Amino acid sequence: RLHSERQSFPFCDPHFCFSTCPHPKGEEGHGDTVMLFQTEEHGNLSKALTHVRDAIAGVDLRVSEYERHQRLQEVWNRMENRSAAKLKSGNTFRKQDMMGQTLRHQGMLLWKTATSRLKDVLALLLTDVLVFLQEKDQKYTFATVDQKPPVIALQKLIVREVANEEKGMFLISASSAGPEMYEVHTSSKEERNTWMRLIREGEEVPAGCAEAEAGEGGAGGAAGGVPAEPGAPP
Repeated sequence: RLHSERQSFPFCDPHFCFSTCPHPKGEEGHGDTVMLFQTEEHGNLSKALTHVRDAIAGVDLRVSEYERHQRLQEVWNRMENRSAAKLKSGNTFRKQDMMGQTLRHQGMLLWKTATSRLKDVLALLLTDVLVFLQEKDQKYTFATVDQKPPVIALQKLIVREVANEEKGMFLISASSAGPEMYEVHTSSKEERNTWMRLIREGEEVPAGCAEAEAGEGGAGGAAGGVPAEPGAPP
């Protein structure tokens, strides 16, 4: 009987009424309020998530800076206080001139000599210079290869790929004292590309850093100091 009554009066079917009858104004207003609340809540959550991501990125950056400083200080501590190298300009770059510099990248490279031999060197890409060191008796000294300066100012430093050598690159120093070319090799093509990118970024450093400072005794005239520490991570 109920079934026949619902067939006789289709307008009383709940599904029929729900789909065809307009909602009361009160219900529409309530729905708008809920949607507005959800939109505002979503916006607030998105802002909070952005702040969290920024905070994490900031912490990661500080940790990375601290770790690179620690690596630079470890190398610095293994150098003799009187370690020094002659620059192309005739000025002297001393161990103390590394004070206050930021280590941007480091790694082992193979420096190709005039006799085509490959010599292991530790390369340090600092704020405005590229430094080549060699290890002897667990101590680091400035590398000596073909009487070329082991410290190269990044400004006016041109970097090029070596033809048919996916791991090799040419470093061409176009300083006012005269050009100098180096050929170095990395352990992989990816590592070479990283070095090339970072060196090119370093070409934009302000003028008058490396060689000019070395001519005036550098930033670290007093022996026995340590590179300035960026601060421990939070």
